[in-house]
This record gives sequence, C-alpha cells and structure tokens, in this order.
Amino acid sequence: MDYHIHTQFSDGEADYKEVIDLSIERQLKSIAITDHFDPFDKALRNKDASYEDLYEHFNRIKAYAAHKEIEVLCGIETCTDFKGNLRVSDKVFNLCDVIITSPHYIEFKGEIEKEQYFNPFYWESYKQKVLNMAEGEGHMLGHPEGYLPIKEMLLPGRTTYEERKVICRQIADRFFDEAYIKDLGSRLRKSGKAYEIHGATHTPREWVIKNLALEPIIFSIGSDAHAMNLLGANEWGYEMARKYSLKLIFDKQL
Repeated sequence: MDYHIHTQFSDGEADYKEVIDLSIERQLKSIAITDHFDPFDKALRNKDASYEDLYEHFNRIKAYAAHKEIEVLCGIETCTDFKGNLRVSDKVFNLCDVIITSPHYIEFKGEIEKEQYFNPFYWESYKQKVLNMAEGEGHMLGHPEGYLPIKEMLLPGRTTYEERKVICRQIADRFFDEAYIKDLGSRLRKSGKAYEIHGATHTPREWVIKNLALEPIIFSIGSDAHAMNLLGANEWGYEMARKYSLKLIFDKQL
C-alpha cells in the first residue's frame, strides 16, 4: 500500500497514468493519490486550483484505474488553520476518499532567523498546531516528524535534502519529547485520525511508533512520493507495522 502520492497536478514528477502503472509494476495493491490542495499555501504551484480542477483530476484518475488490478483512492494533502480546522469547501471534502492534514506552515508571530533551527518558541507553536490537527478533521496526520517547516530558516542553495533530514531529526529529538507524544496519542485516539509512517524520511522515530501503538491509535503508511524513485518505498513502514502489530487505516493487513 501507499497512501501518500503526488502527481503533476501539484508538484509530482509524473502524471496519474504513470503513477498508477508504476504502482502496479511495483506490486502495490492499494494506493491514494493525494495531491496538494490548499489556497492558503502561497508556495504551492497549484495554489489557484479550483474544485472543478480537482473534480476533473479525480474523474480522470478513476476512469483510468477502473480496469486496472489496483485500488486507487483519490484525495488531497492540505494544511489546516492553527486550531486544526480544515479550510476546504464541503464540496471538496465530500469529493475526497482521503484527506491528509500536514503541518506545512505555522502561524508564528516571532522572528524567524536563517539557520536558527532550534527556536523553542517556534517549535512550541508547531507542537500546539499539530496537537490541534490531531483532533481536527481529516483522515491522516501527515509527516509530523518529517519535512518539518524549516524552509524560511534555510539559506538558499546551502542545504542538501539529506542535511535537511538530519536537521529535522535533531529538532524532533530536542523538542518532541515523551510528554508531547503522549498528549498527541491521546488526541489521535479520541479523534480516530491516523498517524502517518512517512516513507520518504523514515519518520517518526521508532520509540514514538512503539509508544503510540500502546494507545492504541490507527496508522497510515505513505511514501509521500513526488519523484517516482520513492513510489511505494515503504519497506520500513511495513517493518514497523509488523513489529508493533499496528492497526492500519482502512483495515489493511500486512
């Protein structure tokens, strides 16, 4: 399975046909195409996409997948407001099989300085937003320990993808402690929202998965593939699911 995939509709490398065909080639049985859809995120290439655009995108996906030997769900990845409220119309909400809410940006009123990655006030704001998102609408909480919102802190062209992953891990180790994870697990259990095991970054940390599994909560597994080399790259997630007997979204079994 792979429940977090992007196409050219937002910022993915391939179109939906290539994604579906490659998923079959890689022996995936169930996928979700979850392109970005968020008019409040000005960094998105498709920030002006409309309901009609999304409707047509989903129709094309479903028509192409109709006679394929694979389950293809249609959805979006979006950010919420600080309180965890979705900011999409009822029509968009009802159109989606899957909605991933990911903390792509934080409503932080303080100063953000370049290469100052460990501002405790910023990460307290981040944690509070994620906790609010855990109780809010949507099916999955996307990459809360990976792809952290540090873009404004980076010097252009100075930090590689691998270095950014290391920085995010250092942030998680410093600020996302056991008390926060316990609170997060409690809120996820209350809402029934799934917590994503993120293939691209191998997050969250294993002890977090172990602790959240005790709550117990639901998990989802997604590569967050933008480039096709990552499509279906969820072996680590499968390993964690088996090791801790995780309950997976849509009652899928490994």
